[in-house]
Amino acid sequence: MESEIIKKAARGDPEALTLLIDEYKDIAYNLALSIVKNQEDARDITQDSFLKVLEKIGSFRNDAKFSTWLYRIVYNQSVGFLKKANHTCTIDYDLYDNNSGSDSDSEELIQELYRAIHSLADTDRNIVMLFYLAEKSVKEIALITGLSRGNIKVILHRARKKIFNTMEHAIK
Repeated sequence: MESEIIKKAARGDPEALTLLIDEYKDIAYNLALSIVKNQEDARDITQDSFLKVLEKIGSFRNDAKFSTWLYRIVYNQSVGFLKKANHTCTIDYDLYDNNSGSDSDSEELIQELYRAIHSLADTDRNIVMLFYLAEKSVKEIALITGLSRGNIKVILHRARKKIFNTMEHAIK
């Protein structure tokens, strides 16, 4: 069914384009946000990425999933933005604050988990986000990032250890 929507979108069907954007806009935004760590910049990157998708959808060959192709565009746009802006990023924990004033243990653990994830190196964090939040396979992450599968597996293993160690210290 998705391939039919993509074919229609490639022919310029506005309804098909809207369906694709609606399906992928949240995860594209979250990926951009995980890289640039600024909501406004992430929104701009997401919008620019979808414009690029609309411009290039006719060249989409179905070699990989559409989502993998889109996430590669978002990833490249985000990394390009940081390089161009020569950005130094700071983490805005308010982006992840869903507390609403509650002091429950589970919400504190969630906050600690976000901190642990965001304390990872940029590449490690992005791979963790793609693997767990975007639910991409190691093969798909390799296509998106240009890293080897083996490298991605090592990064995921080390990132899990770092997150576990950080969470273990936070719980104590």
